[in-house]
Amino acid sequence: ILIIWFTISFISGKIEQYNIEESNKIYTSLLNNPNDQALLEQLKNKNANLYAIFLMKELAKDINNTEIKSQLQSLSSNSDANHLLKNIISLPLGEKSIFLKNYDKILQAYRLLGEGKIEQANILLSQIKDDSALSQIAKNLKHYQGISR
Repeated sequence: ILIIWFTISFISGKIEQYNIEESNKIYTSLLNNPNDQALLEQLKNKNANLYAIFLMKELAKDINNTEIKSQLQSLSSNSDANHLLKNIISLPLGEKSIFLKNYDKILQAYRLLGEGKIEQANILLSQIKDDSALSQIAKNLKHYQGISR
């Protein structure tokens, strides 16, 4: 059984490495020839994350390109793309990113504390969950009420 497990692990590792190398080749080719629709379709099928990155790069060149925006919208809602990448995709589309939602709450609460609206700030800070990377900042702001020395 141990030999079978090692064999399967080795084979799946090789297949994964081959797919990564193939995706990188397709991506590099697309950088040289961004209008090649066949390559774009191959990348879309092979690696959703690289496909999204390529589309975002192209959108940066032409922010008003509705076709690219539509493709990114589709990716952010129903694809196998990385969760954080989906949140990053939502930013240029004008959608509010879940990824940055807590950061926005921290900024709003800080402004409210500066205006002396402690109750409202505490309500906002209480909405930041303990498992968030920003939870400690929220706790500190609640505790010190934005006081700086």
